[in-house]
Amino acid sequence: MAKTTAKYHHLIPQVYMSAWAQGSGTLQVEFVDNRGAIVQRNKENIAGINSFHSIKAGMPLCKQSDTDLFFAPLANYTVEYEGSILQTTMEMNRKFFDFDNWTITRTDGTQVSKKKLRHEIEQIKLCDIESNWSIKYENLWKGEVESIEKAVLQCKTGSIPAFDLDFLMRFFTALDWRGFSSNAQFEEAINSFKGILEDVNIPEEERIIPFARTAWQEMRHYLLLQYYRQYLNDTGVIFKDAEANLKYTNFHFLVADGPTLFCTSDTPAFTHKRDDEKLIGLLPITPRILMAKGRCEEDHTVFYVSHITDDAVKRYNKIIGENATEFVIIPW
Repeated sequence: MAKTTAKYHHLIPQVYMSAWAQGSGTLQVEFVDNRGAIVQRNKENIAGINSFHSIKAGMPLCKQSDTDLFFAPLANYTVEYEGSILQTTMEMNRKFFDFDNWTITRTDGTQVSKKKLRHEIEQIKLCDIESNWSIKYENLWKGEVESIEKAVLQCKTGSIPAFDLDFLMRFFTALDWRGFSSNAQFEEAINSFKGILEDVNIPEEERIIPFARTAWQEMRHYLLLQYYRQYLNDTGVIFKDAEANLKYTNFHFLVADGPTLFCTSDTPAFTHKRDDEKLIGLLPITPRILMAKGRCEEDHTVFYVSHITDDAVKRYNKIIGENATEFVIIPW
């Protein structure tokens, strides 16, 4: 079982935000509902939600190994629901929403108090998603940024040999799906159900996911957890997206020489439609470097590097700000 002591799960990795932070971890933040007002927030305490990546009993994405763990406290008891014995932990997981109507008995037929058992089950959380984000991506990002800065900022010819393309593409794809607003195609698809499910409120005492107040929010979150888990095991929808990106796109690094530097946001990687209708992926790497992802029509073995004007940096910052969901991070 993957373990982590972190309760506050960052949707935007702290190590990513560090490029915009002072040594103490302090960021300059502009919230979208209060444009123009710059406040300071520590990267430890922003861009996250408690237990966001946790897998718990009752979630439909659970595997057999998950449910065996969740319902281990019931191993020595018989569980009956609506006149039938729940024979497997997967059956228990499917019926967990109606736990109050379970009958749990000992081998001698006496009933067991369910309150303590329910609490014990609900305290078990699987955190393999949170742990694997760190192992596969976040722990490597600081070194990757140092490599990007060294190669890009010292470039004299307009291009550099491509390096770590696989990792960079997978990191870009991960953040495209992981921000406060997820992948644009996913959001478009899931929003088609919003009109039907957003009016279905989930009573607070029945919520498996505390922040999911409606059936639509719950469904969206379950799908994302399923996709994240699959991606971190090199399969599923996000993995296929990364593979397609690797096959058909490449990176172009844009450099800001000042005085204006690049900002970033709680939706750091996203796709933007240019005035010529072409799609371009954008991910700020540091206040000086913006990574742009476009269709690879020439050499896949090099990354192009361009120093852009201050006005161009301001235009990109406007685009970044418009794609923010809750806040923008401003360079010092």
